Order: sequence, then structure tokens, then C-alpha cells
Amino acid sequence: MGQYTLYTYPNNKNSFKALITARYVGVQVDVPAFQMGKDNKTPEFLQKNPTGKVPTLDTPQGSVFESNAIARYLARLADKGLFGKTPIDMAHVEQWIDFFTTEVDPPLLSWVSPLFGFIPYDKKKEDAAIETIKKALKVLEGYLSSRTFLVGERVTLADIVGVANTFYGFTNVFDAQFREEFPCVTRWYQTCAHQPHFQAVLGKFELAKKRKTYDAEEIKKHQSQQQQQQQQPQQQQQKKPQQQQQPKKEAAPAADEDAKPAPKPKNPLDTLPPSKMILDSWKRLYSNTPASKFRDICIKGLWEGADIPNSPNNEHFEGYDPEGYCMFFCDFKYTDENTVNFIVMNKVGGFLQRIDYVRKYAFGVMCILKNEKGEFPIRGFWIFRGNDIPPIMKEECPDLDLYEWRRVDFKDEAQKKRLEDMLCEEEKIDGLEHVECKVFK
Repeated sequence: MGQYTLYTYPNNKNSFKALITARYVGVQVDVPAFQMGKDNKTPEFLQKNPTGKVPTLDTPQGSVFESNAIARYLARLADKGLFGKTPIDMAHVEQWIDFFTTEVDPPLLSWVSPLFGFIPYDKKKEDAAIETIKKALKVLEGYLSSRTFLVGERVTLADIVGVANTFYGFTNVFDAQFREEFPCVTRWYQTCAHQPHFQAVLGKFELAKKRKTYDAEEIKKHQSQQQQQQQQPQQQQQKKPQQQQQPKKEAAPAADEDAKPAPKPKNPLDTLPPSKMILDSWKRLYSNTPASKFRDICIKGLWEGADIPNSPNNEHFEGYDPEGYCMFFCDFKYTDENTVNFIVMNKVGGFLQRIDYVRKYAFGVMCILKNEKGEFPIRGFWIFRGNDIPPIMKEECPDLDLYEWRRVDFKDEAQKKRLEDMLCEEEKIDGLEHVECKVFK
């Protein structure tokens, strides 16, 4: 596609938008060492961006500045769904980009910037900024109470911009007490930030344990250290170029028009030793067994094997193979969010749709329950090929982090009864009313 170079300083949250987007579209972006106050004032740089600001992107067609414009440009280099799939999705992506740019970013920067000595500290302005950011996050909290991502069922450019624009907040001033008011926003941020492409840029992060406050002595010390660094020879400053401070970029393969496309790598689950248990046979046993005989045939057959009812070729299921398969329970972590039945059903349905690519290797039942508070807990039972949750599911499924996953000990009678009750869709699961069951098969 050509050469792309991003000029920025380390840990610039506005550059995160471009770098995360580039990973989603599969574009390599180089980030050379760059010294603010010097490199951004050169005639060469001012020709790229007359404002003298960063980030600025060099492209084969020319330069682009302003972080949202850079992210939009990169997102359009490949159709990865970052703008959504329909006109209304595209409008909503733009809507939330504008929301974070106008409603979230200004008050958050007004709150955080003085804490690092970038602008003078004013307690009244800080209090006003905090109230303004809380109003914006309350809007976001209500919206995300029934959604995993901002638009549709996958990460879009709206999520990328949103996470970048709240990064300083979640890592510096949104402490546990502050986050209590915004559990859905926090869950959304963590879900996005744990995606591989986000982590490759943001690195491993921790939410703010303690709210950063204004400390004049600390700022003075920091500014003194910066002045000493600026007085060092240029050679000393650039011993460690910025590429080492930024997350390591993957090298793009050299273009070769005559080269044959690389063979598609095999799924590691396809290379496992053969198993006596055929997952599709289990799914047919589960589907074909009449409800009146379900425990006698299907449940008993899970452990001991069984003839599949109404099978045209007299198919026999051999029974569960603990060497070739594993079992897991999953419990949704944020039950207090699940207060509207149909929204919870849509949440589970969306999760199952997003993991369609593991249908060959997985079977699951997801039970929607109801507790005494009127909330709808989600609890499930899964069978996976191999000895763990499929790697591709861990890498690509954002919903995974929303659930607590626990390996089933089927030799434990209590756990065995629990999974059997889920398969049978009993009226009570874990002592709670069983409202609905969705099956992945």
C-alpha cells in the first residue's frame, strides 16, 4: 500500500486512534523519533502540517493532520467494518466520534492537563470540568447499558476514538469511587482495551487505583528533569528512538507480484489426534431426542453413548471424550446491568452470532435466569474441542471477558447435575427461575 509515517510524541492519546485503526486494517505505520519544540518547527514539518502540531501522517498521496481525520483516512484503506455496514450505522459512528470530540475530550483535558503542569491549575475550573465530564459520561452510561460496543456488535472507529479520548481519564483520574457511577462505561472501556489490536498500542494497562491530584512540587521536579534532558546532546536524546518507546510494530511482508498467496494456516484444533467423540453426533443426539425421553437417552448418552433417535443411518454417539474435549461453565459478570428481559436475550443472541466461526468446535447452552431483584443472570455450559477454550475465540471474541469461565469437573456430582439441568432446561437453575435458553450447536 505504500509507506505511512506518523509523527507524534510518546503516549499521545491522539496518536492511539491512528495506530489502533492501522492494526485493524492491516497497515504498517512507522513512528520515528520526534522532538516537540524542535522537529515540529522545521520547514519540512510545517510543509506537512502548517499548524506545527501532532499527530501528522505522511501517506503516499500526501500528508494528513488532525487525529480524527487521520483515523478516518486509515479506516478507509480496507473495508473492515470500522464505519459500520449500513447508512444509519455510519451516521452513528460519526455521531459518537463527534460526541467524544466535543463533549468528552475538552472537559477531560481541562481536568487532567493542569495535573501534569501543562496549563495553570485552577480549583474552580477543575470542579467545573469534573461536573461537565460526569454529565457526558451519564449519557454514555445510559446508552451502553444495553450494548457491548457503541455501534453494532463489533468494534468500530467510534470505539477506537472513544477509548483514546478517555484513556487519560481511566488511567489517571477515574478511580474506583468515580467509576462506581459508570459501570457500563467502565465495562465498555475494558472490553475494548483488552482487544489484541488495542493492547498492541496501549500495552497492558491498569485502571486508576488512586485519583491523580495537583502537586506543585512534583510538577516542578518533573519540569526540572525535562529541562536537563533538553540540555543533553542530541545524540544522547536519541539513543533510544521512539520506535522502542512505542509498542513494537509488525513488519509488513515485501510485495511480490509473482509470489503465490501463502496457504491458509490450519486451525490448531484440526491437528489434534482423532477422538472417539464426534461433536456433530452429539448435536444430533441433543436435537433428535424427544423431550419425554431426554434424560434417559440424551443425558445418559452424553456419558455412556447412545443411538441417535430417528437417525436415517442408525448413527451411534460414542459418548463424551475427556481427552479430546473439555467442558466449561460461564457466568455473566455484570448481572446488575441485566434488568430488561428482551435486551438480555439480544445480548446473548449477539454473543452467539459473533462466535459463529467456532461452531465446528463448540456446543453450548446459555440460560437466562431471573433472581429476586428482578435481574436476569446469564449462565451457560459449553463443550469445546481440545483442552481449553478455542484460541481464536480468545483472540477475536470481545464478549469472552464479560463472563467468568470455570472448567467443569464432571466427576463432581454437584457440577454434573448443574450441567445436566442446563441441558434439560429445567425450570430452576441454581435455585433461580429459568426464563429462556439459547443453544449454540
